Amino acid sequence: MPHFIEGSEIGKLLSRIVNTTINQIPPQAKFSDSDIMVIMKYRPLLESMTEDIVKGFYDTLFSHSPTAAVFQPGERPLREKTLRDWWIRTLNGPFNEDYWLWQAYVGIIHYRRNVTPPMFMGMWAWIIDNVIRKVQVSPELVSALVKLGATQSSLMVGGYYDIVQYALSRVDISGDLLRNLVISIIEELASGIRK
Repeated sequence: MPHFIEGSEIGKLLSRIVNTTINQIPPQAKFSDSDIMVIMKYRPLLESMTEDIVKGFYDTLFSHSPTAAVFQPGERPLREKTLRDWWIRTLNGPFNEDYWLWQAYVGIIHYRRNVTPPMFMGMWAWIIDNVIRKVQVSPELVSALVKLGATQSSLMVGGYYDIVQYALSRVDISGDLLRNLVISIIEELASGIRK
């Protein structure tokens, strides 16, 4: 897990992504301390699934041409190690500021690699579905995993949005200008919808 230098440009950007994202998720939908307790309660069971999760995750990605296209030849063992390390770190906690900064960073890296939000969120659904299918799980575990997935997916999407705004600010184009342009295009496209 990377450690970001306090006060560095990347550290400030990631902190903004985390704070903005976490503050926008309604409390009832946000990964919480009670969800952490549930993950810890089921940790031995979830850890026993590690290799099945890692293998199935990458079998799924490599069997689908849009997701397979983001990988370089021979890269799978390194990516499997990264997922395995993330899974074990996630199951062992702690869910502190460093963890959430790391997750926001993962979102930015996914953007750079051309991993889209549908790919990322789809694979979170795959993880949750596979946990449910492999074991008889309680609703509390399903709820905790869904909220963890929603929080991490939100960080990724928030990171996509914030990194684009940050990049635009570096070339003196405001995020408001881009947002207004996108809204204008959406309104233009919406005019083609019959009501």
